[in-house]
Amino acid sequence: MGDSNISHLIAASAEIQDGHLDGNLDQYMDSYNLDYGIPPDEIPDTTQGQAFFVATIIIAIVLVCIMLVCGLGNFIFIATLTRYKKLRNLTNLLIANLAISDFIVAVVCCPFLVDYYVAKQLSWDHGLVLCASVNYLRTVSLYVSTNALLAIAFDRYDNALNFLSVFMVPMCKCFP
Repeated sequence: MGDSNISHLIAASAEIQDGHLDGNLDQYMDSYNLDYGIPPDEIPDTTQGQAFFVATIIIAIVLVCIMLVCGLGNFIFIATLTRYKKLRNLTNLLIANLAISDFIVAVVCCPFLVDYYVAKQLSWDHGLVLCASVNYLRTVSLYVSTNALLAIAFDRYDNALNFLSVFMVPMCKCFP
């Protein structure tokens, strides 16, 4: 059905460009917004079944566990790192960067996800600005976490090379 929708739009676009469209754009757009060719009044409500209820309970439990474990664990790590100065090395600071990113997701984004999926059952009542802000924070946190893990991997690789270079002895005296 998706291909025919695209072909309808291409045909309408060609007629608009040629100037032959007699104001009858609706004939091409009638079936565009349909979900797999099913009229909107015939689409079943999937939020009323037992499977949706079970999925909602599972999502609620998982999100609450994420908020508790991730929020509390990352907060303890960040607090420990700020309290003890001896722990402040490059690797721990990179892990702290990762922890701050995960903490923000656990404290800011997950409560809105619980509200959206569990309390409101796929309905967003907080406005477009907050919707965009929460999705922006989730996306930025994903990129920050990925880049922090990449930086940690490079740091570990560099440390492993430096560690091995201490034990490497030249085989021949001709190379310094």
